Amino acid sequence: MKNILITGAASGLGKAIANLYASNGWHVLVVDIQDELGIEFVNDLNNSGQSAEYYHCDIGHKQNFDDLAETISAKHECIDVLVNNAGVASAGTLASTTEAEWKKLIDLDLMSVIYGTMAMMPLLMRSKKAHIVSTASFAGVALMPGMMSYNVAKAGVIAFSETLQGEMTLHNIGVSVACPAFFQTNLVSSMTGSSEKTKSFVNKQMQTSNVSADDVARDIYKAVENNTFMVISHKESKRQYLIKRLFPNFVLKKKAQIFAKMMNSIQGK
Repeated sequence: MKNILITGAASGLGKAIANLYASNGWHVLVVDIQDELGIEFVNDLNNSGQSAEYYHCDIGHKQNFDDLAETISAKHECIDVLVNNAGVASAGTLASTTEAEWKKLIDLDLMSVIYGTMAMMPLLMRSKKAHIVSTASFAGVALMPGMMSYNVAKAGVIAFSETLQGEMTLHNIGVSVACPAFFQTNLVSSMTGSSEKTKSFVNKQMQTSNVSADDVARDIYKAVENNTFMVISHKESKRQYLIKRLFPNFVLKKKAQIFAKMMNSIQGK
């Protein structure tokens, strides 16, 4: 039975990925800081005849990942798929963000991906066909104003993943980066530096999205199977991604216009 380790798997997208892999016969290592939810989820999987176990990990600290890798090494020969999924959200302009917010976003959204990959690399190397998936966001591609620290952290995940892909080719390890736009999840609950109006705006975008966490999970599953690097689930995002690559200056002007309209909406103008 193959092993998949997923951070942030007690809820949201991580849970959707875990459910999908468990239903396809994988042994799922659920890693989270939400112990009660994680243990309940793992019990549900095991009681339904699937295979899973829970591990607590605070992703903001490298030592926690190193300890986790040591614990897993004592029980499992290898990890076949690593999904760096856990993270937090934030909104705010450069002027409104604080040093503490920057540190939190960089630690939890970017460094956690780096720490997790570094710690699990020996276990991945032991697999006959390993793959690394990191959850970024289309925010890291679109880079809309008003989400400064979140954009930078997620763009860093994309840059890390692209660099890693080249390095892992030598070891026959695949790399993917998932860049979903808005979809139904518990994103707002982790948002820092955001007003209630901003959270309401984000909630509305998620509620009107025609893409679900299960849709993104299926796209990630296919990307691992086909060794596809960039995973973009939303049709509109795919179009925007292409336009940005072909007409970057046009996109910069449009972003400024959209940001102004969005801020007016949030401020009730």
